[in-house]
Amino acid sequence: MGIFGKKLDAERLFEAASSGLDKLFFTKEEKSEAAKALADAQLEFVKLSVNENSIRSITRRYLAIAIVSVFLILILAAVAFYAYDREYATFIFRVAEHMNTLVMMVAGFFFGAYMLGSHLLSKGKIKK
Repeated sequence: MGIFGKKLDAERLFEAASSGLDKLFFTKEEKSEAAKALADAQLEFVKLSVNENSIRSITRRYLAIAIVSVFLILILAAVAFYAYDREYATFIFRVAEHMNTLVMMVAGFFFGAYMLGSHLLSKGKIKK
């Protein structure tokens, strides 16, 4: 008699336990397969989003341009004020530094995907 009145199937229990243990360890082959699957998914995303002109896509473009523009204006303002007031220029530059991660994420995600899709995919440099 098994637990809770059912018969205990030792073979099925062993298979479930060994499957669980196998999933705990990530082999090199599994890592490479996962990396290939991720790269394929990213490439498919780039292909689908390059020529997308939905309202959401247009909004993302405006937000990306606005974020990068504010960052560039802060950098240029810091350079312009440096000759007149170094302390204020340093303050403006530190404000721009706080935006650095956000700007790099926007530039990498939005503009990088666009460049990859429009320049490499259209010329056939990346083959599936």
